[in-house]
Amino acid sequence: MKFDDVLREIGEFGWYQRRVYLLACLPIIFSSFETMSSVFILNIPAHRCAIPGYPHDHYHVTNETHAALLNQSIPSENGQWSKCNVYSDVIFDVRKNASDVTRMTSVEEGIGNVSYNRAAVSKCQRWVFDHSVFESTIATDFSLVCDRSVFRSTSNVVAEIGTLIGTGVSGLAADRFGRKLPFYIGALALMSGGFGIAFTTNFIVLNFCRFLIGLARMTLWVNGLVIGMEIVGPSKRVFAGTFIELVWCVGAFLLLLFAYFIRNWRYLEIAVSVPSCVLLAYWWLIPESPRWLASKGREKEVLLILEKIASSNKTKLPDVDDVSKSLVEKQVSLSFIHLFKSRELIVRFVVVFSNMYMLNVIYYALMYNITNLSGDIYINYLITVASETIGLVLPYFLLDRLGRKCVTCASTLIGGAACVASVVPALANAPDWVVVVLSTVGRFFVCMGYSTTYIYAAELFPTVIRASAMGVGVTIVRSGSIVAPYIADVGILVGGRLANALPLIVMGGPALVVGFFVLWLPETMGTKLPETLDDVSNLQSARGCVCCKDGNSDERERAVTRELDNTDPEV
Repeated sequence: MKFDDVLREIGEFGWYQRRVYLLACLPIIFSSFETMSSVFILNIPAHRCAIPGYPHDHYHVTNETHAALLNQSIPSENGQWSKCNVYSDVIFDVRKNASDVTRMTSVEEGIGNVSYNRAAVSKCQRWVFDHSVFESTIATDFSLVCDRSVFRSTSNVVAEIGTLIGTGVSGLAADRFGRKLPFYIGALALMSGGFGIAFTTNFIVLNFCRFLIGLARMTLWVNGLVIGMEIVGPSKRVFAGTFIELVWCVGAFLLLLFAYFIRNWRYLEIAVSVPSCVLLAYWWLIPESPRWLASKGREKEVLLILEKIASSNKTKLPDVDDVSKSLVEKQVSLSFIHLFKSRELIVRFVVVFSNMYMLNVIYYALMYNITNLSGDIYINYLITVASETIGLVLPYFLLDRLGRKCVTCASTLIGGAACVASVVPALANAPDWVVVVLSTVGRFFVCMGYSTTYIYAAELFPTVIRASAMGVGVTIVRSGSIVAPYIADVGILVGGRLANALPLIVMGGPALVVGFFVLWLPETMGTKLPETLDDVSNLQSARGCVCCKDGNSDERERAVTRELDNTDPEV
C-alpha cells in the first residue's frame, strides 16, 4: 500500500492537514514581506548635491536667496541641479557683523559672500534628498547615489546569492535531516535578518542580514512547499502547489499597506519583522513530514501523524504491517551525469533552463526596476503585484487547453517583446506611463511563463533523473537573479530618456531569442510521463503549438496526473 492510497482512505485534505498546510504557508507571507520590501527601503528618492559649506540646505528651494546659492554653487544638467557635481573651489565667507545677520533668514543662516569657479566642476560629497515620499531609506542614510549607487545593486546581489545558496542547500538538508529542521532554521534566519537590518548602522552588517534573508527565503519556500504537499492527498496537490504561490502575492499586497503608512525604512523593517516572531513556536506547531519519516523507518512517528489525520477526518487508519516499508515505494534513480548520454535530453535541458533562466532574470530585474520607474511608486508596485498574481493563476486554466509548449513560448516572446518595445516611447518622448505599462505587460507574461516552465520542465525529463535534472537546472536558473539588480540599475548610468527603458531592453532582447527555441521541445500535454531514458524517444518533438485536445486526451491526462503524484514533490 502506497502513502497516497492510505491518504485516500483516511482523507486527503482534512482539518489536521489544512492546519499543517496553512502553517507551512504562513512564513511565505513573511518571506514576501522581507523580499519585496527592498522596493521601498532601497528606494533612491529625488536628490541633488548639497550646497558646499551650507549645513542647512534643503532639497526644495525655500526662497530667492536659496535659489541664488544653488545657481552659484551647483551646475545645471537637463534643467535640473546636478546630482553628482558642484562647481570647484566654492568658498563661503561667513560674516559675523550685525548688518549681515540682520539680512539673513533662517535658511540663509551661516552664509555670507560666495566665490566660485564655474570653469570646473568636482564630485560632491554630500547630498540632499526629497523627503516628500519617504522620510528615509537605506539609500538616503548611507548615501547610495552617484558613484556609490553600485552599492545598492551589490546589496541586492548579496541577497540573491543567499537565495542561490538556500536553493541548493535547503533541498539537500531536507532529505538528510528532515523537512522540519531546515524549515525552523530558515524561520530563525528570516527573523534575525529582519531585525538586524532594522537596527544596524553598518552597511556590511546590513548586507550580511540581507544575505540571511535570501537564504531563509528559499529554505522556507522549499521546505514549506514540501511539508504542505507531502501531507495532502494526490487530488489536492495542484491546489496546494498553486495556493502557496498566491500566498506570496498576499504577502506582497499586505506589504503595500505597511509601506504606504510607514515612510521611515527602519520602522518599516521592524513592522514587517515583528510578525515573524510567531515562527519561534513552529517547532511545536508543525510535525515532521510523514513521508520522510516513513522513508527513514520511523514507524511510530508515522503512525502517530496518520492517526491524527484519520481522527480529524473521522475515518479509520487501515491495518498495515510494517507501515514504514509498505507506505514508501523505493525507486531507482540515476545521477545527473546520465542526462549527457542522450542528445535529446541535452537539448531539452539547455532549451528549457535557458528559457527559465531568462524569465528569472526578467522577473527579478523588473521587481528591482520598480524603484526606477517614473510615477507614483505605490501605484507602480500595486499594478506590478496585481499583474503577477493574475499571471500566476492564469496558466492553470490554459495549460490543458493550449498545451505547455504554446503557453511557455508565447509567454516568453510576448514578455520579451513588451520589454524591448519600451525603447519606442523612450525615443519618441512619449509619456513615462507608457514605459510603466510595457513593464507591467512584460512582468505579467514573465510570471505566466515562469510558473508554466516549472511544470513543463518536470514533464520533459524521465523519472530516473527528474530530481537531479531539476535540482541542477533550478540552481543554475537561480543564478540569474544575481545579475538582475545590475540590469535594473543600468539605466542610472546613462540617465536621460533611456534611463527607464534601457533595463527593459537589456533583459527583453535575449528573451526573444530563447523563446523561439522552445518550439524545438516536444509537447507534453496529454502524454504519459517518461520513466526511463528509453521512454524519451517515444515522445517526439512536434513543431508548432497544440491549441486543442483530441477526444482521447482525457485518459492520457489522468495518466500524467498519476505519474506526477508519484514524483518527488520538491520537483
